[in-house]
Amino acid sequence: MQIKSLFKVNSQSLLAGIILAASLRVAMSPYPNIEPVMLFTLAAGLAAGPIAGFLMGAGTMFLSNILMAPGPLTFPWLLHMPLVTIYTMLAYGLVGIIAGLAGIVKKSFRRWEYAALAAGLTIFYDLVTCVCFALQFYGPGGIPVAMAMQIPFTVLHLSNAVTAFIFAPYVHKAALKAGNFSIIRSFSHRRQNA
Repeated sequence: MQIKSLFKVNSQSLLAGIILAASLRVAMSPYPNIEPVMLFTLAAGLAAGPIAGFLMGAGTMFLSNILMAPGPLTFPWLLHMPLVTIYTMLAYGLVGIIAGLAGIVKKSFRRWEYAALAAGLTIFYDLVTCVCFALQFYGPGGIPVAMAMQIPFTVLHLSNAVTAFIFAPYVHKAALKAGNFSIIRSFSHRRQNA
């Protein structure tokens, strides 16, 4: 991947991916810490680079947190956004950046490599959000307790590795193809041929 391509993000495909990932996260919300955000963030980062990875991770968390958190704190989004949404967005954004850097270093991945990357990034995400949560609610002294309480949720969250093992090759391939997809070009091409 060239430096120039780091800044080339197909916004239509990215927005469609964010909407799909956020919708799936909302649909899967009855199951704690079992969600598709890692899969989509991993695929976007690997296929389109760190910027796309950041936007996919942060955008998905922003949209899904709005959809799952009705109430007066939800609107206007930027002025009254709960702090939890901000640090989950940033944490998944960092995950997307790391995935994008991994995609620069290595072009193709085996299933077990997708799974290992997803597992490592899941632990990173849970560590960052756990520390932020502890600092927000308990102060620095609450970090060890929060980490101990986080362990069962991280074990569930490691289902991301299984999801990546099964689906990442297909979602990554779709993300690579989506980089060349444009709804506007599709419609204008159809109109010219009609």
